[in-house]
Amino acid sequence: VGMWRKVGIEASIEVYEIAKHYELRAADKLAPAAFYNWGNAIGDPTTSTGFATYGPSPHSVWDSQDLIDMINPLWGEKDETKRVAGWKAVDKYIAEQAYVLPLIQYAQPIVHAKGVNVVQHVSGALLPALMTPA
Repeated sequence: VGMWRKVGIEASIEVYEIAKHYELRAADKLAPAAFYNWGNAIGDPTTSTGFATYGPSPHSVWDSQDLIDMINPLWGEKDETKRVAGWKAVDKYIAEQAYVLPLIQYAQPIVHAKGVNVVQHVSGALLPALMTPA
């Protein structure tokens, strides 16, 4: 919290038991910036992206119909290659829409030539892949 205050953000951190988190989540009363961490030892996107961003899941307060529509077919996808590709597409979409922002924000100065078009990402970041010749 100290680093946030240095840049003018007043915040407080509340830590509570898992049961309280579940109670607040079920009532859709989590704070706007709530964090819950669980393991994903097998590295399967279903247990990370799936449960965290799928609105109907008891593990999510995310209520975004576009993600629900993208994720719905993945729950029953039997072809492993298609399933993983589908989750990668969901992850990419989440990043492109800036639905999830990193916990650490940073200043990103940029110097460029007049011959380069610099396009800002929707999150505010500058990504070299979005730059094109002028």
